[in-house]
Amino acid sequence: MTTTATHPYELSIENAGPARKRVKITVPVEAIASKLQESMGVLRTQTAIPGFRKGKVPAHIIEKRFGESIRSEARNEIIADAWKNAIDEFELKTLGEPEPVGDVTEVVLVDGEPLTFELEVEVMPEFELPTFDDIKITRPVIEVSDEHIDEEIERQKIRNGNLEEIEGKAGEGAFLIGPAVVHLDGNDEPFYKTEQTRISIPAKDAGGEMLGLFIEDLGKTLNDSSVGAEITIKTKGHDEHELEEVRGADVVITFNVVQAVKINPLSDEELAASFGMESFDTVKEQVKLALEQRRDNDQAAVLRKQATEEISKRVEMELPEKTTAMQAERDLQRLRTELQSSGRMTIEEVEAEVAKVRSGNTEESKNRLKTYFILTKLAEHFHVAVNDMEVNARVAEIAMQNGVRPEEMRNRLAQQGQLGQIQAVVQEEKAADQLVAACTVTDMPVEEWQALQDGNTSPSKKKTTKKKTAKKTASKKKTTKKTTKKSTKKS
Repeated sequence: MTTTATHPYELSIENAGPARKRVKITVPVEAIASKLQESMGVLRTQTAIPGFRKGKVPAHIIEKRFGESIRSEARNEIIADAWKNAIDEFELKTLGEPEPVGDVTEVVLVDGEPLTFELEVEVMPEFELPTFDDIKITRPVIEVSDEHIDEEIERQKIRNGNLEEIEGKAGEGAFLIGPAVVHLDGNDEPFYKTEQTRISIPAKDAGGEMLGLFIEDLGKTLNDSSVGAEITIKTKGHDEHELEEVRGADVVITFNVVQAVKINPLSDEELAASFGMESFDTVKEQVKLALEQRRDNDQAAVLRKQATEEISKRVEMELPEKTTAMQAERDLQRLRTELQSSGRMTIEEVEAEVAKVRSGNTEESKNRLKTYFILTKLAEHFHVAVNDMEVNARVAEIAMQNGVRPEEMRNRLAQQGQLGQIQAVVQEEKAADQLVAACTVTDMPVEEWQALQDGNTSPSKKKTTKKKTAKKTASKKKTTKKTTKKSTKKS
């Protein structure tokens, strides 16, 4: 395929693999000469050489002294401009930076000769959205009970509790604090080191997160540790890790315990004071409202998940062969944002879940990537847009769930590079909500729904309510939980 346009370049494109394009670019002699003349002219006006007035240095002297750097810079600018035009010309939806075919840094601009080079890039897969108005999905329904409220209050008492140093051995639920060093593949030079990290001790038979890696037997390793201990953990970097150096590497983590602390839960009165409320009864009222909102969020997430999984079954697409570092990191940042929004997890719990997903298998990673492509196309199909007000609302929600001021949370997310992910998550949720609105939704008691998910029994014949969703639910938030006490929804 060859095109002609207002730009001076000759462009052609061809397939180079699944969701991968190769673009051939030829820069004509005239365009090269014009660019070199422009670069030379700019340099002449800015260069001062003894014996010549500024702006009056002869061209042959400029060429002799700066010719190589001029041509190198001009080449880079030409390649960048040509690639920008290629993206516009072929309407490429790129997933990363282009990769040169061969070493373009060795290409030299020669007077009177055109410049030809090729670039390859992964792009959004090409596929058609199937029909989806016949999709049937189920909404689990549950009331927020006193038991749910009491459980959440106990969780908040622990989450907002006071730290106390531990003398002797530390066990499940405690935190170990100290410096850590990571080595890869037996190298003496540390890959990563930190003067202080805080690690939550999981149950003895459970795994957990340590420095972004999910360690299967972390509970067994950390339980009964005490101040002064040096802990060495050996593991394998997962093949889908977002850092290329970690993928498949032999990882050795050395952690020194300099402090061990536990959490003393707050009393009823202390919890009310920490929330700035006059009485404990007011706390219970606010917790109930929060749980009802969380239940609604959970329901919306369950419906989105069902709808996107069903449409994914109907879509065939070629995924990019490379799961690039950028894509892997985006996937994890998206998950981190969702978990922070849920309000259920502490920072340590969020990072543990992210680490678990990071260590997941390749098939799961491909499924998440496929879902991302489908949601992106649905956002285009439904003309979904996200404004600053919606992003700020999500930031404020995350701030409330984590007990900090919105501006503080916004600054934290900005420093972590997550604000862009907030917008992306909101857009995907709005697209999924539009999809749900086109589906037929059936209400079902959560116990029956959970039994179906577990595959333990068949649903009872109790009457359910079928209805076609009549409006968009774009304002609902995304998070799921499989326990019957946490996935709550008022019928």
